[in-house]
Amino acid sequence: MKIGISLPTASREAFSPGLASAAQHAEEEGAASLWVNDHLAMVAVARSSYPYSADGHITWDVSEPQLEAFASLAHVAAVTTTARLGTAVLVLPQRHPVEVAKAVATIDVLSGGRLTLGVGAGWLAEEMHALGYSFEQRTSRMEECIRLLRACWTGRVDGFDGQHFTTPPGLVMEPRPLQEPGPPVLVGGASAAARRRAARVGDGWLPVTDADASSVTAFQPRLAEITELRKTYSRSGPFTSILKINCSRASDAEVVAAAVAARQAGFDEAVLDLPWSVPERALRCLRHAVKAVS
Repeated sequence: MKIGISLPTASREAFSPGLASAAQHAEEEGAASLWVNDHLAMVAVARSSYPYSADGHITWDVSEPQLEAFASLAHVAAVTTTARLGTAVLVLPQRHPVEVAKAVATIDVLSGGRLTLGVGAGWLAEEMHALGYSFEQRTSRMEECIRLLRACWTGRVDGFDGQHFTTPPGLVMEPRPLQEPGPPVLVGGASAAARRRAARVGDGWLPVTDADASSVTAFQPRLAEITELRKTYSRSGPFTSILKINCSRASDAEVVAAAVAARQAGFDEAVLDLPWSVPERALRCLRHAVKAVS
């Protein structure tokens, strides 16, 4: 199993030690992949419920800087050589898919074919409304976005007439991504609906959990469920399962134990979301996790 790590794009650590430094050192310590998260705008007081906390409240300071995902990946691509680059996850329904297709193809070409696109439906209604998109229609829009992305990555779109997006005939989208037929699209989310979506339209699954070994192990039957769902949907071909592990409150030993549990549960990769306030500690946990699963 491989080990990746989240980069500090949503805190002041993006500037010190800095995104480039964090990425380079993580690659040197054996990170197979480097990931960024995504928000285009936050609100001072959110009415939307945050799905990854017990009380529904946001668990970070919204005044902290939040770097844009694609610009961050382009920056990281220029200072790394081997690690894959990914979004975990991009809120796809609040962007136009033609614009996303161009950004993804550009980064894939410039990075030498190293991009993985993790996408999610989003949870912050205020952010999506600020960008001019319906929050209520986000799930149907996301699946349509994925179809249009893949059409764009062929280089030519002979007219796309969907419920949410329409393109003219003869749309030219060059350059095409280096990866054929395009970068893998991993569907985020741990819910039953997200698992069905991953099986139906995704090239992989990218859920999130805390650094608790027993919680990680509980994902094993869900992976088996997705395998069966893919058969139901007549899906074949490569499928990648990556677990993002929130390590913000975990000890070093708990981080490593969660990574080992991810391997035992059957995941192809675990992405450690570690705080970068002490860079040496983040890199130490990464190094120990890589050794533990090798």
